[in-house]
Amino acid sequence: MPNSFDYIVIGAGPAGAEAAGLIARQTKTVALIERDKWGGTCLHEGCIPTKTLLHLTKQPFVWDLPELFAKVFAKVQALSDNMVANLKRADVTLIEGEATVVNAHEVSVNGERLTAAQIIFAGGSRPLNLKIAGIEGPLIYDSHSIYSLTKKPSRLAIVGGGYIGFEWAQIFMRLGAAVTIYEALPQVLGALDEDVRRRLLGTLRGSPLLVKTNETIRRFSHGKDEVTVESDSGIAAFDAVMLAVGRKPLDIALPPEVIRIGDAKGYPLLAHKASSDAKRLFAENAIDPIIPSVIYTDPEIASVGQSEKELKKLQVLYKSYKMPYRANSKAFVTDEDEGFVKLLTIDNDKYLVGAAIIGTEAGNIINVLTLAIQEKIPIAKLKRLVFPHPTIGEVLGQALDLIP
Repeated sequence: MPNSFDYIVIGAGPAGAEAAGLIARQTKTVALIERDKWGGTCLHEGCIPTKTLLHLTKQPFVWDLPELFAKVFAKVQALSDNMVANLKRADVTLIEGEATVVNAHEVSVNGERLTAAQIIFAGGSRPLNLKIAGIEGPLIYDSHSIYSLTKKPSRLAIVGGGYIGFEWAQIFMRLGAAVTIYEALPQVLGALDEDVRRRLLGTLRGSPLLVKTNETIRRFSHGKDEVTVESDSGIAAFDAVMLAVGRKPLDIALPPEVIRIGDAKGYPLLAHKASSDAKRLFAENAIDPIIPSVIYTDPEIASVGQSEKELKKLQVLYKSYKMPYRANSKAFVTDEDEGFVKLLTIDNDKYLVGAAIIGTEAGNIINVLTLAIQEKIPIAKLKRLVFPHPTIGEVLGQALDLIP
């Protein structure tokens, strides 16, 4: 193996793998170093396993947990293997090991020193640390250790009322658990506009979910087969606790010449933002793109651009238009008519500045609105789009028709 390259990329998540592939296609020499997860946290612990679980648990459940997790990670491994094969075909040098940046042009890995004209750091992020007495107990899990569960919990506590907490809550409720979400802030899903947040919580009424806000957890106490959560509102016992309070960029000291991309560069910590970082490294006249976000609850939630909350805080003059899913033929006949599309306009309805969708396929149909906001396409032009009928995406055309 050579020890000198044009580029060394550290971290084989969405950002690092994308960057290495792009570099190789420019006929530059590149080494990609990964500690243990080819595909990164998204593929092995986050996006892909949870979305697989959300899909599988919609079906009548006939497996025990080890069988279920085996199905999940068979798909994960297939995706990881395919990524590795593609990188090898592109002539990327793949190195498994713990990398240390020695200086601006030198990396140490597996006892060897490698050099490069440019080092790119895509080391990702790590879970936020909580300092709570008893948090190291055996019945307390995070997004990595949760897959070691062998028995479905009947009572599950989730610490964190953001999108991670709600996705896992739906997974475990489908598995038969009564779920309690503990949130330290005054409300859960605080990044969402109030109408979207209320709509999701409304769809969850009647489910085995208890949401506790303004809750500080004081300690976890461990018995033989249960863990007790002591919080502001009292004491409750559970079969397991899951920590879902989010992640933060892996912030290690690096020479200024080293380029950071992906989660290591900063928020938002999203796989598609990480891939975009890599693509913009080599793009001419690259701009900072508009990054959409999706919450894979049922119903799904997608948003892009500025929210009503942000616009009000900035005192921006805007208008809001809302189209219910029940007005969409495809949503109505397929019994997927829960939700709405909300469009936010500025400049006397000339441009879109933000959008939110709650409903089936929200994550797919947000793309049209992302393009519209990023490229500042006039609403008059957007209204010329012809959406195929009957489709869920047609609800965007219906929403645009609300704008004078």
